Amino acid sequence: MMKRETYEWMVKNTPQTEWIEGKGILLYLAFFFIELGAGLYFVSLFFGSKVGMLLGWLICLGLGGGFHFIYLGKPFRFYRAVLKPGTSWISRGMIFVGLFAVVGFIHLVVVWQGGGSLFLTVLMGVIAFLETIYAGFALSYVAAIPIWNTALVPGLYTVASFWGGMGLLVVINLMSGHEIERMESWVRVLLVAYGFMMVLYLLTMRYRSHVAAASIERMVKGDQAGLFWGGVVLVGFVYPCVVNMMGLAGGIAPGVLVTAVLCEGLGDLSMRYCILKSALYAPLITAREI
Repeated sequence: MMKRETYEWMVKNTPQTEWIEGKGILLYLAFFFIELGAGLYFVSLFFGSKVGMLLGWLICLGLGGGFHFIYLGKPFRFYRAVLKPGTSWISRGMIFVGLFAVVGFIHLVVVWQGGGSLFLTVLMGVIAFLETIYAGFALSYVAAIPIWNTALVPGLYTVASFWGGMGLLVVINLMSGHEIERMESWVRVLLVAYGFMMVLYLLTMRYRSHVAAASIERMVKGDQAGLFWGGVVLVGFVYPCVVNMMGLAGGIAPGVLVTAVLCEGLGDLSMRYCILKSALYAPLITAREI
């Protein structure tokens, strides 16, 4: 009996736990804050928001980088994580974070002193974009987990990061008394793109393989269904949709707008948690081979 349980993972769908349970929660939070901060920095470049750039830099490094640093088994040997960029997305991600920290600091100093550099702006745009795709690609290269092993994951995560960053920028401008009409338009575009990517991802994975279908079943009908329908759909998508429709019909109270942005963030966190928690490893041996 013990032997069968020990090797159960070889013949049954096995839940992934390393990146979402125990210390794995730190990596989950690191991915979220790294991409949110980078997304905020990226959109702030286009709207020339110095406050947005600074806040994005701090979120990415302080929260995202901080959680990533703590997650490492031996944090003070973190430099070893950058030694295999050719084969590891974790290594590439650490390099992106390092570039974001150094180049971002230089760019912020130049911007806050009233200067401007097209080269630095473009370079930071590229680095920030690479940060937003980092977590998605780190997941998509795990071939043993079908619902991660798809280009749709980086696409979904990137859209979510830009949407969250744009929402934060709306709040920043709202609090500082600047216009937010153009930003609200982009929030609506990204809201539609996020909804489309989410539906496309769920439908594609549902029909990809029996293991992927089992993962999606776990997400929408199983132990993660409450978080998915309550957090991802209702709080993270339906409520922001309602608020945006109210904005098209007339003015929105600042408090309602801030609440909608907060719900976007909670929905993004819930979506990432569901994708990590619902993931199942494909068995190495099928029942027919036994």
